Amino acid sequence: MTLTTRSDKTAVIFDMDGLLLDTEKICLDCFVETRRSFGLSDSPDVFLQCIGLRGKKAKSIIFESLDNGVTIEEFSRVWNITLTNRLDGDIPIKNGVEPLIKALRAKNIPIAVATSTDFRHAQDQLRRTGLLPHFQCVIGGDMVQNHKPDPEIYLRTAKELNCEIRDCFAFEDSDAGTRAAFTSGATTIQVPDLTTPSDEVRNLGHLIAPDVLSGAIKAGLISRLDLSESQLKIDSHST
Repeated sequence: MTLTTRSDKTAVIFDMDGLLLDTEKICLDCFVETRRSFGLSDSPDVFLQCIGLRGKKAKSIIFESLDNGVTIEEFSRVWNITLTNRLDGDIPIKNGVEPLIKALRAKNIPIAVATSTDFRHAQDQLRRTGLLPHFQCVIGGDMVQNHKPDPEIYLRTAKELNCEIRDCFAFEDSDAGTRAAFTSGATTIQVPDLTTPSDEVRNLGHLIAPDVLSGAIKAGLISRLDLSESQLKIDSHST
């Protein structure tokens, strides 16, 4: 399937964890480490069910997996500490992200982040990777009332970009995020990370790609020529 850009007002909205940043594996490792510290089974499947979710729904899934008298509050506190300590080091960027961002920058296409992560933490992580200056706005999960798979965060982000959502391309990794993007009306490209798309999500008919760069090319958002030209521009600016 090949999609084409629909207007000169095209913008691109990215999810963050598992899409721009290779952090979901770190979160999973910290989740398992936290469970072991409480004498609980590893249960990685519990974490995988929570990918793309936040708030009460995610907490409810985790709560149902706890025993030994462990409360969700104490589990969350220890998990957050463990994760914060792990993320104090280098935060890995997913393959294809930097070349794609350079290509979009060269084409003057506005880009933004719509993430379930709290705004402050999202900004901090993007700043530390050096990606933050490229985004026109970052919308965190604490800035909307209804969370993914609800489309509110995508509609809010498009408004911040002063774009119609129908003129936006959205990149997601999780099923919950993909549902949010697709329902909003954005052209949706899913790049699976730790989990494969369910049959129900596949039936949405959106584009599924192995990485963001190939997804953008298949969607008609950029071409290989655009990528080459952008790289030349970036290299010439740095010399």
